[in-house]
Amino acid sequence: MNSKRTAPTLKEDFLSRLSENKKHGIALAFLFLLPLILYSAIFFGGKQFLGNDVLQWRAGSESVIEYMETHDGDHPNWATNMFSGMPSYVLHNPSSPPSIDTFFKWIGANAHPLAFFWILLGGSYFFFVIQGVRPLSAALGAVLIGFTTYLPIIIEAGHYSKFMAFSFIPWMFAGYYLVSRSSRKLAAFFIFALAMTLQLRANHPQVTYYFLYLLGFWWLYDSWIAYKKETITEWLQRTGLAFAAGILAILCSIDLYWRLYEYAQYSTRGGSTLDTSSQAGGLSLEYAFSWSQGVGELLTLVIPGLYGGSSSEAYWGPKSFTSGPHYLGGIAFVLSLVGLFHYRKKIKYLFFGVGSLTTLFSLGYHFPLLNEFLFNYMPYFNKFRTPEMWLIVSVFCFSVLAVYGAESLIGMAQSTKKGIKDLYLPLGIAAGLGVIFAFGSDAVLSFEKPGEVEQYIQQVAQQNNVSPDNPQVRQQVSTFINTRLKPERKEMAGSDSMRYFILVLLAGGLVWALFNRKVSKGYFLAGLLLLATYDMLSVDHRYVNEDQMTTKRMEAEQLIQQRQQPADKYIMQNINSGEGYPYRVFPLMRNPFNNAIPAYFYPTIGGYTGAKLAHYQDLIDHLLMGGSSGINDPILDMLNVKYVTAQQALPFEGYTEVFNQNGQRVYRNDDVLPKAFFVDSVITVSGPREAVEQMKPAANFNPANHAVIETSQSMAASTDTAATVEVASYDAKTIELTTSSSGESFLVLSEIYYPAGWKATIDGTPTRIYKTNFVLRGLQVPAGNHTIRLTFEPASNIWGLRLAWAGHIILWIIGGIVLVQSFKP
Repeated sequence: MNSKRTAPTLKEDFLSRLSENKKHGIALAFLFLLPLILYSAIFFGGKQFLGNDVLQWRAGSESVIEYMETHDGDHPNWATNMFSGMPSYVLHNPSSPPSIDTFFKWIGANAHPLAFFWILLGGSYFFFVIQGVRPLSAALGAVLIGFTTYLPIIIEAGHYSKFMAFSFIPWMFAGYYLVSRSSRKLAAFFIFALAMTLQLRANHPQVTYYFLYLLGFWWLYDSWIAYKKETITEWLQRTGLAFAAGILAILCSIDLYWRLYEYAQYSTRGGSTLDTSSQAGGLSLEYAFSWSQGVGELLTLVIPGLYGGSSSEAYWGPKSFTSGPHYLGGIAFVLSLVGLFHYRKKIKYLFFGVGSLTTLFSLGYHFPLLNEFLFNYMPYFNKFRTPEMWLIVSVFCFSVLAVYGAESLIGMAQSTKKGIKDLYLPLGIAAGLGVIFAFGSDAVLSFEKPGEVEQYIQQVAQQNNVSPDNPQVRQQVSTFINTRLKPERKEMAGSDSMRYFILVLLAGGLVWALFNRKVSKGYFLAGLLLLATYDMLSVDHRYVNEDQMTTKRMEAEQLIQQRQQPADKYIMQNINSGEGYPYRVFPLMRNPFNNAIPAYFYPTIGGYTGAKLAHYQDLIDHLLMGGSSGINDPILDMLNVKYVTAQQALPFEGYTEVFNQNGQRVYRNDDVLPKAFFVDSVITVSGPREAVEQMKPAANFNPANHAVIETSQSMAASTDTAATVEVASYDAKTIELTTSSSGESFLVLSEIYYPAGWKATIDGTPTRIYKTNFVLRGLQVPAGNHTIRLTFEPASNIWGLRLAWAGHIILWIIGGIVLVQSFKP
């Protein structure tokens, strides 16, 4: 008699008896519907997102769009309306060769972000299916990856390029999986190259850089496996294929990244121009580690409201504020634990290891031992800020682990060697976490933001004009926090903790039913899928604010126009110099260096972008503010600033109030310098630090009389009261001047110095543009009458586009060959 224990086979059901094609059809149809549910107001209600970043982008791009409209679509590559002029690459890129994403953007234009949600969900599903995962498990993984709360948060904020870049990530990893394992190498090469091309063309280097860590570690894992199996020769061939696909993808998107690389050297991402330390060449550590995830705050990966969600008062984590948590999901957490302990393939350690590593990266300055080391020594690590964003990689990795967990549950239930007892540890950990926070959060959480008490004390003391040490002030603040803030925080934490605990119990109940043959494997997976869908979408819905949507009839331009103020209208009527160019404005009335809206109406010395020119930021930080009035007046003079807006009276000498209405004031700068002018003398300095010293208020800098030039050459200037400069033509791409002087002179142009593309000629002969007055351009002009012409034609733009076209031609030829081969018998 055979005493070997046999387990009854799992029940069959309607779902498990369907053909594979029908299972795929049902799963994909389900995934197709979910974005329509989450964004029903867009698809069915005629609404659209026009988030703040969209408006900021549109306002900042106004000069570029205006130029294109008047020059038959020709792109200037230079924006004249923000920060006194800057390359437009961080605002508005020229057109790239058309590709599949061009079509997606076209069909999804009126229903954004639905099209790219479908790309993301479809790619995630494909990524799991090619690994041999069951259709319903693959759909489960797509839901977990596609509906992490970070996505609706960035969509509402208007970070569309970030979302589009993420939507192609699963396709990129699917392509790598095929290249590293498929027998159809050419097809795998094409898929990987195309996916990487589309991901790179989304033009969000931070997303790309973060996920390259996973790709790199995956390659190391596969290399180790090949070494162990003694298949290193074949693996080197596949590595070469993957490397070639990456090179082709870079070639296809070289137009974007050549310009970006070129600009990065001169932007704040390359560090301050005044920083001579060994850590120069990137963001400052303090700035880069802004928005570091708190250690305890990592619990919001599974209990989203534990630290107050996104409410400005309810949120009590260590960040200044937050728009919401990175939510992995309660169901995903349970399944990822199961996958970690019981999935039989060792690839689980890759995703667990990388997910854990990027979680440590997200801690930023809360884990300095690792992160400060990487910041100082890992290439490009110091180019990006907001460490919490690393959690998009963590969520991706743990979601993959969760799918492995779902698959391993089916295998365990079918096994004669595994039983429900083997799941006590992962289920116990998940349930124990729920018990602790659902019933004991008061004992383990403070519900008090770091430094919050002192901050409120300072505010109350200032409002009442008393000392912060006043006992009544401290009592008042303590009462406010304990009776107003903490109860709301405790209620949110308790509610979400109980929600998590119930989800764990439901998931555990499904597992118990599967192992005890109470539910079939098809319905088990369907139950997990529905639970996870409810889990993710119900939290996502908190961050889909329909009140922030507008009707589709409303354009961004209309919303910006609605923000126009009387002061703006006055300036627009008076901004032109009458000499072929507009003056600039210092919009103090509107947070000048973090708001692009004024730049829609007139050129400003402020604006909004995540990467200003570094020397311009240094000008703001070290030169602009100072002097007896709080403003370094000569700097405004040389920047061609004719008007300053403010909400209160300004003690500026040399300024005349010309407009005052409803608390809005406009001051005219009576000493504003013209667009181009000769100076009487020059001061040569060896570098930017010396230039700053010469231009501080204490140095009595007068830009009308002398120029500070960063050069080792001997420069000449002369006093010539009869010398003249006229602006013959002026636009974003070309500036033409006519000059007359009796001797060799030095000309200062109130345009921002940028050596990567701006060229100058005098009577057709190339001449050097000197970095003048720290941020401006200067030219040595010989005696006599001359025509000076400055043009902006970066080589990165001309050759980058040509190379990108060449890359696309190669890519589509390969795609055509693959298509023909697929139809061969």
